Amino acid sequence: MLRILCRIIGGAFALLGALALILPIPLGLIIGMIFLTIGLMFLIPSTPSTARHVRTLRTKSSKFDRAMSNMTRRLPAPYSRILSRTEIGAFDW
Repeated sequence: MLRILCRIIGGAFALLGALALILPIPLGLIIGMIFLTIGLMFLIPSTPSTARHVRTLRTKSSKFDRAMSNMTRRLPAPYSRILSRTEIGAFDW
């Protein structure tokens, strides 16, 4: 039940973040990256395939990789540990 709830909340935040990135709203890039990061923090621990997809996206897009690396450095340790699972070269156990 908790895993399903995490997937729903994470999916909603990730969707709102993706929409904020592409819609012409003020501060859309900043708000979009924050919401997308929150969504991924819910999705990565509950869905192993999400970590693989984000890692693949980070290898293909250097801009996305830099943005995720910046967010990982700014977050507190428990949250940055979740996002560090998607770094290029990280193992998916």
